[in-house]
Amino acid sequence: MKLTRREFIGLVGALGLSSCASTHIPLIGGRDKGPFKVAAMNDLHVADARSMTLINKAVAQIGETKDVRLAVVIGDLSTSAKLSELNMAKESLKGFKILYLAVPGNHDVEPRAAHPVGTYEKVFGPAHWVREEAGWTFIGLNSCEGASSDVTIQADELDWLRKQVKRISNGRPIGLFLHHPLNPNTKSYRVKNAEEVLGIFSGKKLKLAASGHYHGNQVEERDGVLFTTTACCASSRDNFDKSSAKGYRLFTFDGDTVTSEFVEVAV
Repeated sequence: MKLTRREFIGLVGALGLSSCASTHIPLIGGRDKGPFKVAAMNDLHVADARSMTLINKAVAQIGETKDVRLAVVIGDLSTSAKLSELNMAKESLKGFKILYLAVPGNHDVEPRAAHPVGTYEKVFGPAHWVREEAGWTFIGLNSCEGASSDVTIQADELDWLRKQVKRISNGRPIGLFLHHPLNPNTKSYRVKNAEEVLGIFSGKKLKLAASGHYHGNQVEERDGVLFTTTACCASSRDNFDKSSAKGYRLFTFDGDTVTSEFVEVAV
């Protein structure tokens, strides 16, 4: 069963989901078999109507891909956390005919505001969430520390993560999505307390840590965990690794294994 964005909004209303309510998004329907795919895009950096063009193309391309059940936008949907920019990003993402979820990036944060991710949450809902799909548990984590590029994930966010992970059975595979990289050998921007974050999953079956922020494709594996960053999906920004391709990443989940591939979108 495919859940449209409109249906999801209805579900959110029915469940009372908000930044102050439950952030656990249950499995919809009986789709308990794989393999299946999740599309992940990051660093959209929407600033104006022109910057929506590439995102619209990516959304359409993902929509034509077989077996994609979920899309995740891994932060920096906007350029400067303006409501207008976030609304434009949402307008592009309305093209999805599948459920999509998002987490904030540092460009989606208003550091001087009383609630720094308040505008983001007004448009996209909770800054962290849990989603169950076909034997997997997916977690969206808010890795932001204000609008900083180099971050230490905050204590209250780690406390929330511990509570969620504790509820997951030891044998159930887990995929983690957050804006700032946990990759052990990322060229830059690794979360300062990355090992503490990964330690929360001790005794559990973390299989994937997917990030954005570093505009470039990095894939590595350590202790059975696949770590990725992906080229940005923005026409307004360049990749940090000097590559020219823009696009998104497709993850294929089969049993308790996960593989990935980068998919280019023509600029």
